[in-house]
Amino acid sequence: MAEHVPQERPGKPCCNPKASTVEERRKLFISDVLRDAHDRKKYSPIAGKVVTGQFNRVNTVHPAVEKWFKAMETKVEGQISSKELQQAFEVFQGRHFSDASCKFVVRLFDLDRNGGLDIKEFESLYYYIRQWMTAFNTYDRDKSGFLDETQLDYALRQMDINFTEEFLRFLITKNNPKARKMPLDQFIITCIQIQRFTDEFKNRDINYSGSINIKYEDFLEMILRCL
Repeated sequence: MAEHVPQERPGKPCCNPKASTVEERRKLFISDVLRDAHDRKKYSPIAGKVVTGQFNRVNTVHPAVEKWFKAMETKVEGQISSKELQQAFEVFQGRHFSDASCKFVVRLFDLDRNGGLDIKEFESLYYYIRQWMTAFNTYDRDKSGFLDETQLDYALRQMDINFTEEFLRFLITKNNPKARKMPLDQFIITCIQIQRFTDEFKNRDINYSGSINIKYEDFLEMILRCL
């Protein structure tokens, strides 16, 4: 019996070769994603084959995710690196993510620890980043693309995290001493790290006193576990 091959529906390619500038390519990509979202009820998701080790597994991936993944110029077929992810954020989202931020999120979702993301790992990252972007845009009330100290304080309080003004200022300036506001990528990484450290702290604060006594090696273990 012949294998059924899902047919691609007609439409514009993700990256038009005539679109020479980053802004033009980004607008074309966003247009395609919006069209995909509008047509989801009329078309079945495209089935993507992902190869991991010696095993082939067939998974259903949302067309917008697959389109973004395929649009990236990858050195290793079927896998994207942190550098390629950084370029994708620039082209498709118009957002700058630092090298450190991209490496951090790749490590977070690289379940097979091969140094890159396959399409299913990337899909998890895709939806994760979208959720953080939605939250960030909610707190970025002046639509500047950054959170100032007041906005960051409000965002953290929504997560039941209360810090002093001095510590909030430290969070904003720890990567850039001259900074007065926090960009999206730093916001995501900061929130993830704070949550990890908070969970580790709570595991040791058995009396809920807000303070713990900790040995040096335990302290180092807690730090390294959260990085």
